[in-house]
Amino acid sequence: MDWSFWVGLGLIAALWGASQWFFSWRRHSEQVRARSREQADGIVDAERAREQGRYWSGFGG
Repeated sequence: MDWSFWVGLGLIAALWGASQWFFSWRRHSEQVRARSREQADGIVDAERAREQGRYWSGFGG
């Protein structure tokens, strides 16, 4: 086996490792984005409820 075999094997291993790292990072970022979206929706709902309470409280007095 000459040196080109080992270089090719190393290149294949490096590409495989880089693709595994990339897809792992992508899955992680999608999970974080989904969690952030749910938190943002909860914050918007809480603000909306608070504003509705302020709006309707003005009619009682």
